[in-house]
Amino acid sequence: MKRILYITALIIALFVGVTFTIQNRQAVEIGYYFGWRWAGPLSLALLTTFLLGMIAGYLASLRMVVRMQRQLAQARKEIRQVEQEVQNLRTLPIKDVL
Repeated sequence: MKRILYITALIIALFVGVTFTIQNRQAVEIGYYFGWRWAGPLSLALLTTFLLGMIAGYLASLRMVVRMQRQLAQARKEIRQVEQEVQNLRTLPIKDVL
């Protein structure tokens, strides 16, 4: 079910992207620093900006993901130690108190 939803969303996104590209063929000129200029279709400029934003967002979240993975590894290590401790306690013989 999830796969069908993803495929449907992908098809809709591609349809919207293609129709956007067809309807916005006009050329735009973008000026960069140091006098650099680029002229090209509006859709390509927007797509490039979107992709650069996605890359920047991924790089910004990468630090948090690495930290969370490190915490997960530490938690798994602690769980293994506690499980081993419980296993050792279960194998101890029971002594009569009285």
